[in-house]
Amino acid sequence: MDILKRISDCIVEMDEDKIEELIVEAVGMNDMDIKDIYTEGLNAGMVEAIDRYEKKLYDIPEVIVCADVLNKGLKVLRRYGSIGSESKGKIVLAVVEGDTHEIGKNIVKIMLEAAGYEVVDMGVNRTPEDIIETAIAEKAEVIGLSSMMTTTRGEMKRLIDKLEEMDIPKKPRVLIGGGSITESYSSDISADGYAANAPTAVKLVKQILEGEK
Repeated sequence: MDILKRISDCIVEMDEDKIEELIVEAVGMNDMDIKDIYTEGLNAGMVEAIDRYEKKLYDIPEVIVCADVLNKGLKVLRRYGSIGSESKGKIVLAVVEGDTHEIGKNIVKIMLEAAGYEVVDMGVNRTPEDIIETAIAEKAEVIGLSSMMTTTRGEMKRLIDKLEEMDIPKKPRVLIGGGSITESYSSDISADGYAANAPTAVKLVKQILEGEK
């Protein structure tokens, strides 16, 4: 329907001023389902924004603004009920112990949720033990770790080493990112992947859960 395309375009065009009124208008339509507003409106817009990034039509700042508009739209939509979309998989996100920088993690969370994944956000300054315990309890397929500082990134290796020592049937894969992380460091600590930015993180999760990596 036209309203869903307008919502999608609102995300792509980074129009934060109009997103709330469009969501409210869509919810007020008799034949409109909340899940459709999310899937064919908000989610479709964010998928298009990420696609534009991959085609080098958008840079990271544009994608971040698109994510901000998406987040505002989600907050409005949730006032009217559960989105209830089927999860493509579950990911635990955390900033490692000693680090409190979470802007990057928050953007990754928004984009993963927009792509249809269930995200358990543990916040900042979390120990490897807490993260692993949560991932196992939540039956998460992926752990995403962030560290902005070289002084805290060693916690990533500590988590990977602890996970390797554990005797559990299916261990979650570990993806890492943040200002202090490089592809080389990811290889050095035997992480399952490195993402330099949020769109890359979403792509890596998709590859892992679809068995492409």
